[in-house]
Amino acid sequence: MTIKRITFGTTIAAITLLTTLAASAAPGVATGAVNVRTGPGTGYAKVGTLAAGEVVDVKQCQGSWCFVDRNSGTDGWASKNYLAPYEGGGGGGGSDDTEIPFNFGMSVGPGGPSFSFGIGDAPPPPPPPPAPAKVCFFKGNNFSGAQFCVSAGTDDPNLPGGWNDSISSIKVQGGAQVTVCKNVWYGGFCTTISTDKPALGSYNNAISSYQAF
Repeated sequence: MTIKRITFGTTIAAITLLTTLAASAAPGVATGAVNVRTGPGTGYAKVGTLAAGEVVDVKQCQGSWCFVDRNSGTDGWASKNYLAPYEGGGGGGGSDDTEIPFNFGMSVGPGGPSFSFGIGDAPPPPPPPPAPAKVCFFKGNNFSGAQFCVSAGTDDPNLPGGWNDSISSIKVQGGAQVTVCKNVWYGGFCTTISTDKPALGSYNNAISSYQAF
């Protein structure tokens, strides 16, 4: 019983400290339209766009990139060159240093949650590497049945007989896009796909050529 009480008390203390650290995020404002990405670099996938004048909480910075917490839209990393202190938030203080000198983490195991935290300028753990840019084609709806995948930069002006007019769903990852056409050599009607498509509508079983990029 004593051990349980200590563990519970430690957990509450850690949560309280994490809440305090999170509250120390610096308010910032976007000085222009800028992409929001899954990691600190242009090689990471785009997950949204900050509009000029959008106010965010800057959680931490790594090099020339900062992780921003948005009131609306997906959180992620944005170029520090497009961020400035938000004077209206009362926390900018005229300084252009938006880095947060706190770092913390949490993991959950069989024994319950555990916390780690520190104070200093150590950078946060690096995010996972970006997913490779590729496109996958499926013969069935909802990404089912036979499939083949290609890297960005691949094209085929004339799909082989086993795949010509036989594609029913498409997955994209790593920021890849693909233009699919109903005729060979990119003829007929074409459309560009940048998000997963579990069903292709009028392009179902009607694709004869593609260009992935």
